[in-house]
Amino acid sequence: MMSPLAVSQFLPPEQLFDVVIFDEASQVLPADAINCIYRGAALITAGDQKQLPPTSFFEIASEDSDEGDENDVAKDYESILDLMKSSGAFTPQSLRWHYRSRHEHLIAYSNASFYDSRLITFPGAIAESSDAGVHFLKVAGVYRRSGGRDNPIEAKHVAERVMHHFTTRPDKSVGVVAFSTAQRDAIESALELARAARPDLDHHFDDDRVAGFFVKSLESVQGDERDVIIFSIGYGPDEHGKVYRQFGPIGRSGGERRLNVAITRARELVEVVSSMSAADIGEVSAVGTRHLRRYLDFAERGTAALAMELGPAGLDTESPFEDAVLAYVQSLGFDVQPQVGVAGYRIDLGVKHPNKPGAFMLGLECDGAMYHSSRAARDRDRLRHNILEKLGWRIHHIWGTAWYRHPDREKERLRTILETLASGSVGGRLAANTLEKSAPVLVETVPADLDAPPDWLEQYDVASEPRISRNIDLGDALNAYQLVNFVRNVARTEAPLHIDVLSQRVREHSTYDRIGSRIRTTLVLAVAQAGLEFDGAFIRHKPPLQVRVRRNTQEFSRPIEHVPNEELESAIELLVTDAVGVHRTEIVARTALTFGWRRSGSDIRYRVESSVDALLEQGRLIESSDGLRIGNQS
Repeated sequence: MMSPLAVSQFLPPEQLFDVVIFDEASQVLPADAINCIYRGAALITAGDQKQLPPTSFFEIASEDSDEGDENDVAKDYESILDLMKSSGAFTPQSLRWHYRSRHEHLIAYSNASFYDSRLITFPGAIAESSDAGVHFLKVAGVYRRSGGRDNPIEAKHVAERVMHHFTTRPDKSVGVVAFSTAQRDAIESALELARAARPDLDHHFDDDRVAGFFVKSLESVQGDERDVIIFSIGYGPDEHGKVYRQFGPIGRSGGERRLNVAITRARELVEVVSSMSAADIGEVSAVGTRHLRRYLDFAERGTAALAMELGPAGLDTESPFEDAVLAYVQSLGFDVQPQVGVAGYRIDLGVKHPNKPGAFMLGLECDGAMYHSSRAARDRDRLRHNILEKLGWRIHHIWGTAWYRHPDREKERLRTILETLASGSVGGRLAANTLEKSAPVLVETVPADLDAPPDWLEQYDVASEPRISRNIDLGDALNAYQLVNFVRNVARTEAPLHIDVLSQRVREHSTYDRIGSRIRTTLVLAVAQAGLEFDGAFIRHKPPLQVRVRRNTQEFSRPIEHVPNEELESAIELLVTDAVGVHRTEIVARTALTFGWRRSGSDIRYRVESSVDALLEQGRLIESSDGLRIGNQS
């Protein structure tokens, strides 16, 4: 195992091998690889063209010469990886399973922006946590443009985050990535001052190559990975409060590849410490800078920011219902663009005119059963319809229930409209009035309180107990008996509850900041001594089964893994009862809305669909073409 240069220095020319393998092949120049390639009977390269190319900092620009340039093929390719992929003599294999990230948000931006969402990622057990995912930390830093070209205020905050990490997550590795060498040096200086005040943490700052702490710049971080990565953007408002759109290596050619490397180094958590937000950057032309702006937006707003970038000109479809409509329209030979943005709104599907490039002849709104009970329904009223018509749109609504109950009728109706519009003239970019407007529809309205929760929802009460005496050593399993009353009282209020929730209550009612394995063992023993049912995850006190939510606060919602199967199944059963009939795709959104989950990720979809399968197997639900209904219905 050697670098290409070391091979030439230390191995005799006659030393040959059965196989030669290049790792990080995107960083190896073709000329540097030749001395290794001739030594092998077989050649394998592993690399990523979306990551860093060979460094050009030390290349010497040669004078123009007419001799030899025509046949110097090596200079035509950036790396040995590019040369091999272009030659056609080697079989490429895409590695699509992403193994590093233990939280989907860590790879979500790169997957959507660099890899066309081709990577197969795996959901973590925790959907939202301060110790997982991507978090944005805005600081009031000042970029010293006329001075050291660094940001000391931001560097101090980064040092504080490092100290906080080793205080709260001492068993996790961490690295710091700065967007410039000047900011890297400023962080190292700030860390020296911070360490002077915390000598008890000095043992964490070892230089182990695999898991030790590091502070590096963008150019030198490829190949590294840590549990936690802290970014320091460094750039931002200068001494006069102005943000210049010059961001060092990110703004140069290949800057987006440097960013892609940096944001994929973490296994569990990324903390982005920045003195500016995406809005401060504004419109820019450099590819790397545009990706930096989008990534800051993603770090601050989450996957909602990514949604605006998916697809050729907007979002992707949002449901299997939209997928079905899109597939049918495409089968008729029309070009369809999902999620067309107009003045802040999004039309579900825009059908382009076949004889007028750039013209949308029809906008399709796909409204499912969720439309009627959604709080956002008021945003899709006649006012929106009028605005879209003034912009030149012809809007056609398709209702989910009608599409699934009478597909032939709805498809024929849609086909007639499309063919009529396609044969008509087009006025302007958007075709609007090529058909006579239908007679106004008389609508009877019934008042409804859209904000009213289902009457079967119960308040989730949080246990409030006396504080646990600081004299009790919870790390000693022999003291489990002293927690029996505490555990029993918490279970009486909150059961069924997850063991992690019980651990949280212990933290809230004691002087312990962290519940380690020894305290957890004591807690499990206390649960057993209290005579409570415990299956390894949930503690049960056998109260009447309820579906519980915390009302009157937006800061509390149980993650999906803290909701037991029986409570989730009960909620689904009650939702189906209220809806009379509802399809699988809609029950996921309804369940998420009921429990207060703003995003229904893959972990939530999996749990809800698994619960639906269990209810179907038990006969408590019946599934047909009309959707799900209660099993005892005739």
